[in-house]
Amino acid sequence: MASGSTPPIPTLATIAAASGFSVSTVSRALQGNPALPAATVRKIRAAARAVGYRPNPLVSDMMRHMRKIGHPAARGTLAYLTFGPNRDDWERHLTFVGFHQGARARAEELGFHLEPFWADAPGMKGARLTEILRARGIAGVVIGPALGLPRAPQLDWRQIAAVKLGVPFTELPLPCAVSNHFRGMTDVIARLRTLGYRRFGLVLQDHQNMKTSGMWLAPFALHMQHSRPADRVAPLLLERWREADFARWFCAHRPEVVIGLRCELMVWLERLGIGVPGQAGFVHLDRCTEPGDHAGLDQKPREVSAAAVDLLAQRLLANERGLPALAKQLLVDSVWVDGPTLRAQPANQPAPSRRGV
Repeated sequence: MASGSTPPIPTLATIAAASGFSVSTVSRALQGNPALPAATVRKIRAAARAVGYRPNPLVSDMMRHMRKIGHPAARGTLAYLTFGPNRDDWERHLTFVGFHQGARARAEELGFHLEPFWADAPGMKGARLTEILRARGIAGVVIGPALGLPRAPQLDWRQIAAVKLGVPFTELPLPCAVSNHFRGMTDVIARLRTLGYRRFGLVLQDHQNMKTSGMWLAPFALHMQHSRPADRVAPLLLERWREADFARWFCAHRPEVVIGLRCELMVWLERLGIGVPGQAGFVHLDRCTEPGDHAGLDQKPREVSAAAVDLLAQRLLANERGLPALAKQLLVDSVWVDGPTLRAQPANQPAPSRRGV
């Protein structure tokens, strides 16, 4: 495991994979269901101890409440809305796959079945999708991520409990579980300073900056404000993803490290004759999106989507429907992962604190 990373939090799905039983059987065994053979319960509990599983007290309380009140939404189906020109477009995006896997695992842990619905299917207007959900008796909806700026589906929200996954809608006050982009950038800056870098270059597309509400850019701009004038590099915000624009910016500013969301930036550096990490470092702000061993942030998509399902379950248990008066966001911290796209840490240099810049 790379320095600075943390192991994934064991879930019921982890225990299921280790023990060879289904997630539902694992759940019943950990609850001490007397209908299961004693040998099965012992094996599953041994597997739970082996993987370091610790019950989430909030989830445990939620499940006890479900069993106590016999809520009609319990053991039902949750809708997971996907987007794109084709039904399976989201399956080609690694972070989106991680989101779905985390949401499905948490839903199963809570006793729900998670079913994808293609919200951009031909003829699938908001009224039609609302009609389908109502006919299926589905009141809980997880709105998954989409490429580009998020577009809110036009559903009849009055009988629906919904949450947003990934980044919030600007036009709808829906609860949202999202990566803590501000904290992530402060961690990146602290790590780079520890490694001896001083001139940081941030490259984002306009839509990436807008959909994250400027939470990548804000701490970077704050750091630039407090840096020496010689160390300041104006960030590059691209309306279009064009190599020529990047090349002009890099040659004008010569940053020591490039921070961005696409590893194609390393290809562009190579074409400029810039070796990584010898002549310039590279940090990936969402290394889960692309294969490769990049230094950067693991935004923990499975943990983010599990948090979204927890938010939705809480809404269902409270019998909340419709749009809330105020939007709420649950922020999940990213984790730094070392990689060969940055130079090695100097000897006897302490790891950065998480106090930010």
